[in-house]
Amino acid sequence: MKKKPTIALVAITASTINSFMLRHIKALSRDYKLLVFCNDTSLIKNKIPKDVLLTNINFKRKLNLIIDFISFLTLLYFFLKYKPNLTISITPKAGLMTALSSFIARVSYRIHYFTGQTWVTKKGFIRLIYKTSDQIIFNLSHHVLIDSHSQKNFLISNNIVSQKRSSVLLHGSVGGVNTNKFKYKKIARNSLRRKMQISKNDFIFLYLGRINKDKGVIDLIEAFKKIKNFNKVFLVLVGPIEDQYIGPFIKKNKKVIYAGETLKPEEWYSMADILCLPSYREGFGSVVIEAASCKLPALGSKIYGIFDSIEDKQTGFFHKVASINDIKKKMIFVIRNKKLLKKYGQRARKRVKKKFQESLVSEKFLEFINSRIN
Repeated sequence: MKKKPTIALVAITASTINSFMLRHIKALSRDYKLLVFCNDTSLIKNKIPKDVLLTNINFKRKLNLIIDFISFLTLLYFFLKYKPNLTISITPKAGLMTALSSFIARVSYRIHYFTGQTWVTKKGFIRLIYKTSDQIIFNLSHHVLIDSHSQKNFLISNNIVSQKRSSVLLHGSVGGVNTNKFKYKKIARNSLRRKMQISKNDFIFLYLGRINKDKGVIDLIEAFKKIKNFNKVFLVLVGPIEDQYIGPFIKKNKKVIYAGETLKPEEWYSMADILCLPSYREGFGSVVIEAASCKLPALGSKIYGIFDSIEDKQTGFFHKVASINDIKKKMIFVIRNKKLLKKYGQRARKRVKKKFQESLVSEKFLEFINSRIN
């Protein structure tokens, strides 16, 4: 019996695997011996096939030179031990560690998935370090995947990647959307609104994701606070608070509600009237197409990445990046045009089913991997 080729998939966090790679893992595991390396593996242990070798490595999201070096050596050890035929990495730190360790281990084919650039919002020496890291990842990879066409253009214009050795699968996104899971649920809408003591006719802006400065959450809160002439309007924030100084901004306004973290984002999309993504940098904006699949339109920053997930004045709206006044202006417009939002939401769902269906993206991903390893 012919021995199956071995593929190693590396991500820093189990949540990255959970959000983007589960469907790909199931598809790959049918034809390949699959190794998955990340932290907090207990979170995904029951979600992946039993024949996938899931290994916990103590990766840290933030820079920690000692732990990062130990994690790098651990990854290198496993590559030397298992001798994968191909490696796939996703997110910047995982990309750098995998590129270096797989190069040293002489892995035959190396792929990285670009999902956004940390250095876009940095300045000076720090920007140079992060940018150089992306260049190293590309130079040590045989090919890179990018999760949006506008991001690819940006990376080419900044001399990070080349046209020849980079690809975007279909219309973009890493894993697409499970439209059976992400769909509008009236029961969830009514239940969550009752819990928060918000009536069915009140207007809700929703932010869902990591709560930090680069996501533009402070701009969103400040813009919302400037809306004076509407009483039954709320801003609901869902996700982990990564920058603790944002806490006081939330507490200063009773109409700004922090709802904590969630394992069921589709219920929050059903509860809201529009999703907000005021980010300063974004690779694609997966949260936008998840929301769209639940018939929820979006208001997002006019930046690369989000260009691909929102169709302007069809499935949502853009505002100027980091502009509190423009966010406020667009917020007032959408409050006054609730019927238009419903129309946009229906279009958004149709667009997701046509362009970002999980099964379509996974099929294309498997086709790409097969062409590289066979």
